Amino acid sequence: MRRGEQAAELRHRAHAALGIAKAIAADAQVAGFEARAARAEDELSNTSNIDQVVDDDELRATCRKLYLDGYYALAVEEAYKCMNNIVKSLAGLDLDGVDLMKNAFSANNPVLRLNGMTTRSEKDQQRGYMEIFAGVITGIRNPRAHEHAYLDDPTTALELLGMANHLVRIARSAEKRAPAS
Repeated sequence: MRRGEQAAELRHRAHAALGIAKAIAADAQVAGFEARAARAEDELSNTSNIDQVVDDDELRATCRKLYLDGYYALAVEEAYKCMNNIVKSLAGLDLDGVDLMKNAFSANNPVLRLNGMTTRSEKDQQRGYMEIFAGVITGIRNPRAHEHAYLDDPTTALELLGMANHLVRIARSAEKRAPAS
């Protein structure tokens, strides 16, 4: 066989093989294998995403499986309850929720101090984070804890888990000071 004939024969075989591959793919789709492969790919993507966004070990242990199993609102709720409990433990205060956050991160006499609080910007940062910590309790944790059938989509949940991770990191890096008498 000449070189031109060999090339033509290889093209013919490749074309035939491609046709067979397309037929197999169509049969697999009808049998539901494509959907399973897509779900596996989505799960791998979700695993990678949550592991990049939530790097605090305690927080990850609390919410990772819930998120991967598709319980997005519950993953968020549990993450913010975990954040609340981490702040409670770090501050040593017998408070919960908004009261805990406002006392732990108080702009006047914080138990968990984020900076030296000497400049206006440092005082603003302390006050701002106090309000953020209190706000996520009211606006993120509470609706999921008190409303049945609250739903989150995977993207929203991942964003909120990232915020919880950031707040846990901020709390863990704060300087603990004795509460005011």
